This record gives sequence, structure tokens and C-alpha cells, in this order.
Amino acid sequence: MLTAAADGDHNEYLSLAEEMEERDLHYGAELGKRKLAVSRLPLSVESYSDEEHDLKLTDAVRDMIRKPGFRGLLKDQLDALGKGYAVAEIIWDKSGGIWTPSRYAYRDPRFFQFDRVSRSELRLRDEMGGVDGLPLEPYKFIVHTPKIKSGLPIRGGLARVAAWAFMCKGYTVKDWLAFAEVFGMPMRLGKYRAGATQGDINVLKTAVANLGSDAAAVFPESMQIELVEAAKGSGANSFFKILAEYLDDQVSKGILGQTASSSGTPGKLGNDTLQSDVRDDIRDDDAEQLEDTLNRDLVRALIDLNYGPQKNYPTIQLRASQPEDITALVTSLKELVPLGMKVEQSVVRDRLGLPDPAKNAKPEDLLGVPAAAAPVPALNREQPCSCPSCASTKIALNAEAAAFVPDNPSRLADKLATDAAPLMDALINQAAQIVNTAGTLQEIRTGIEQLAKDYDITDLGTLLAQAFALASLTGSAEVTDEN
Repeated sequence: MLTAAADGDHNEYLSLAEEMEERDLHYGAELGKRKLAVSRLPLSVESYSDEEHDLKLTDAVRDMIRKPGFRGLLKDQLDALGKGYAVAEIIWDKSGGIWTPSRYAYRDPRFFQFDRVSRSELRLRDEMGGVDGLPLEPYKFIVHTPKIKSGLPIRGGLARVAAWAFMCKGYTVKDWLAFAEVFGMPMRLGKYRAGATQGDINVLKTAVANLGSDAAAVFPESMQIELVEAAKGSGANSFFKILAEYLDDQVSKGILGQTASSSGTPGKLGNDTLQSDVRDDIRDDDAEQLEDTLNRDLVRALIDLNYGPQKNYPTIQLRASQPEDITALVTSLKELVPLGMKVEQSVVRDRLGLPDPAKNAKPEDLLGVPAAAAPVPALNREQPCSCPSCASTKIALNAEAAAFVPDNPSRLADKLATDAAPLMDALINQAAQIVNTAGTLQEIRTGIEQLAKDYDITDLGTLLAQAFALASLTGSAEVTDEN
């Protein structure tokens, strides 16, 4: 069967692979573990970008995978792990004006064949197609051919590797059952005297046989039957069990990559960690290959039929959820984004496990940057006078209104701005009058230069002198208070 399958006739081999799952409980259970390890992974759809058109395509794919039957499609496609390939037919629903998969029909792999030249292109087995069959119609089939080993796809299924153990285990169990049928039962030894006739011998044989099955027999007095007890050694009765368990361990290694989760005694893997099912690297590789198949045969079909061929497509992802250090992620974003690093919101949401917000969500229902706090109104208090004797006067503040207390430099700067406002307004008004009445830029320049010469800075100079003196006295008072 294996040789014929490699030569292009794989019907009997596929029947064998199907029967192996039904007849060998261990092989069926281990293969089921590997399938479930992938089919139960979290499903997500990744948009190519955050542009509106790409998000629209992504939403269409998300709607498709949420419908009933998609998980069943994953299990059907993973049937390729044992047989080398699996085919599902997309049953399209066009009633709503758009193409949507209504269901996915599993197709027997014996309905298909590989071409006779490359033996890698799957085709529909049909009399009209001759020895090479008919090419598969586009947008109609999902074909999964996992690359478990290099070479022809039909030689890559796990059933081919496990077939040898299946055959040897079949002989072992058959011999074990034959041994168990007589194990522990005494051997019945019949004796007849010299000169016994053939009729007497036949009677003795019948008596010995009846004694084994009915525990009762009738034989002449001249004959003798002796019961010889079987040996009580443990080697014979454990040999078949040891051989069967050895073959099962080899099957587990080939399918799961380890025996810790299938043997009768606890085992260790890697760095003293017990792995319960499939090795992570095997599971992730199966998931990535299934992703490629779905994105090629299903996502592209859905997008092309409804939106036309695209340059970029959304992608279905089957990824094991890893514990995310949210604190470290948020801290990194807070430090890197202000420095200019650009990160897509969809990527951050996927890392945090958060869905995209609904398009019709109200702003008050969404988290966002908090609004800036309203400025605290100025304290209602009298301004201290500008004389040096009042510079160090402490102003009593109401405890309830002391949410924000400006320091002395800020208060002095505010006072200076207030006292100088009339002088500066007068100067600005004169400059504005020059600008408004001048006809050219040269006239404005000449007027400003004349204003600078004629402007009396005595009042402003006095005000600045008082401000510097007040600042000096205030600083000295603070030092005194601290000491």
C-alpha cells in the first residue's frame, strides 16, 4: 500500500489511514490530541493597516469566522496531518447580494488525486479527466497539505510513519490474545497403553479436548489423563505487553514529539517541565501552516468575490495566548511614543487582548485622554504693598482655598506685571499710533527710533528698582525663616 501510494495510487493507503484511527485506540487518541491542540487555539483577524478600507475588509473576515461551523472546518482540515492532505468544499450563499460561506463540506480524500508528473498538484478524480484528473475550480475548495516532511505530499502524512507500528502491534496483540487464551490453564496430557487401537486414540483425543472446554470428559479406564500445571514465570506473560507499549511510545513520539503525556508514568520534558499534550513548537508549526491555507483559499476567495482582487489582504491568525506583561508594555509605550515611535492601535489592542471599538460607539463610552483640569482661580486676597517693610509680611491663606499656593518669585512677577501694565500700555499705544499713521516702512522705523529717544524711562526704572529690592528682601526673609 505504501509503495503504491508513492507511485500515485493512494486509494488503499488512504483507506488504511482511516482504519488506523478506528482500530488503534492509541493512534487515534494521539492524533486527536494534535488536532485539538490547533483547532482550539484563539482565532483572530489581523488588518493590514488602520486605513478605513483595510478595516472594512477585516470586519468582513471577522464576520465569517464568527459564524457556526468554522471550528469544524479547522478540524476537517487538520485531517491532513494523518493522511497528507485534506479537502473541504466551500458552499457559497449568494442570496444577500454578497458571497458568504454558508457551510464547509468535508470531502473524502479518495475523491482526489495528484497529477502524474509532479505528484504535488491535487486534482479531482474523474473519468473525464483521464489519469491526471480534472483541475480544481477556483474559489471552491480549501486544500490543506501540511509540510511535515520534505518530499511528496502523500508521503508526509503521519499515517505513513505509524503504519509500521500499527502492523507490528497488530501481530503482537494477536499473539498476546492467543497466549492469554491458554495462559494459566494446565496442559492436558493423555496417555494410552501400547497396542491401543486408532479408535481408542481418537476417544482419548476427544476426552482431552472436552476436558479443556467443558471441564468434563469420559474416557476408558485403561487410559490416563495427566494435568501438567503451567509455569508461573513472569517473563512470558509480560513480553507482549512490553512490546505493545514500546510500539505505542514510538507512535507518541512521532505524533506528539514526546511520551510524557501518553505513558502510564509521569515524565519530564526539557527543563524539568511536564508537557501535557503536544510540544509547543509542533503545535505552532501546524497552526502557522493552517493559517497559510485559510488565508490563501478562503480569505482571498471571500475578498476577491465581494471586493475584487486586492494588493493587501487581512489575515486569519491561530496563536496561542501568551501571558502579556501589560505593565511593561504600557511603560514602554509611554516612553517611546512621545519620542516619535509610531505604533498601530490595532497592534496594541491585540497585545492587550482588547477588541476594536464599535463604529457607532459614543465618545462618552470610550476610554481616552482625560480632559485638562480647569485652572484654579486666583486667591482672593489683597496684594501686599511694594514697600520693603511689607515684603516679608506673611499672608494668611484659607485652608480650603490653598489647593495651589504660588511661590514668592511667581507672586513678585505677577505684581511687577500688574504695576507695569499702565506704563507699558502707554508705550504700546504710542507705537501703534505711529504704525497706523505712517505711509511707508521707513516712516514707521523713523517714528519708532524717535519714540525711543523721547520716551521717559524714569517711572519704569523706578518700578524695576523697587521690584529688584523687593525680590532681594523676600529672598533674605526666606533664608531667615529656614534658619
